[in-house]
Amino acid sequence: MSKKSITAIVAGILAVLVLAAAAVWLFPVFKVSSFEIQGNSHVDAAQVEESSGVAVGENLVRVDARAAASGVAHLPWVKSATVSRAFPSTLDIEVIEHEAVAFREGNLLIDAEGKEFTTDTPPEGAVEITGSAEPGSQEMRDAVDVLAALPQNLRAQVKSLEVKNAYSMTFHLKDERTVFWGASEDNANKALAFETVLKMEGQNWNISNPELVTSK
Repeated sequence: MSKKSITAIVAGILAVLVLAAAAVWLFPVFKVSSFEIQGNSHVDAAQVEESSGVAVGENLVRVDARAAASGVAHLPWVKSATVSRAFPSTLDIEVIEHEAVAFREGNLLIDAEGKEFTTDTPPEGAVEITGSAEPGSQEMRDAVDVLAALPQNLRAQVKSLEVKNAYSMTFHLKDERTVFWGASEDNANKALAFETVLKMEGQNWNISNPELVTSK
């Protein structure tokens, strides 16, 4: 076979591929018929689908995945979202939700970065923060860092965390005891001290220096 014939065959194959790609792009050969939603526990799947801006029957190839993900990420509970195509007919949407580690004023939810992200019923495990800490402030970030230092079994015993300033944080427990934490520093050792004092007699504890715990 001559070089000219080989060139002609290759050119023909390329032309067919280009035409096929153009047909797939221009005509809805692959239509969106279903959505696969993952990672949502506080957001309804129907809300995720609607927020993506993609409709059933739309050309799957022409879906703007970045725009769809951006639309989903605007939902209050959604921290981030990724969208991908699963041929022949499914749009996959993976959601990462905010973790509500705390709340204030009854229903203003605070995430692990100390930011308020929505108004909703506080989920189980979220701790009320009272006092001067405002969402997004350094004091609020310090407060959520302190909460993160406590394992879930200890956090479950906390009624609220009172923040007077960056150096004065006090846990109010469900059994009416208090534990003065102080500043957000040496949190790992303070968490160990916290666990220890909960097993001891005493109404008001000071663990701001975890090596010198006091009670009054």
